[in-house]
Amino acid sequence: MKSGIIRGEVVKWKGPISFLGDVDPERGTLEKDGRRTDVSGKVLVFPEGAGSTVGSYVIYNLKLNGKAPLALVMSRADAIITIGCILADIPLVHGIEDELMNEIHTGDIIEMDPSSGRIRVFGKHEAEGK
Repeated sequence: MKSGIIRGEVVKWKGPISFLGDVDPERGTLEKDGRRTDVSGKVLVFPEGAGSTVGSYVIYNLKLNGKAPLALVMSRADAIITIGCILADIPLVHGIEDELMNEIHTGDIIEMDPSSGRIRVFGKHEAEGK
């Protein structure tokens, strides 16, 4: 997986994501509970995965289609998501404590180092220098 500092805008989802069924690898969108969110080029933050082993291939197809998230940040990563991230060379940080997860919001900017697992969160206004 990629090393070095990664910086990007957050898209946060509060519940589990099944990459097979919830994610459209052609569009780079997460579609669930009547909502559609673009995850392409964003840092996707969510608690855990759910669903099929095919999810690894959906993550890989996101990358092949140029629609992959910039990185994933999770409380609990499973083998399906981890393998997908390895195949697609998408940085993954997991094991995030609930307290930090609660501080992260859609639109924030995250700076992360996948090799150390360190994360810095900048509020939207802070990141814009306001």
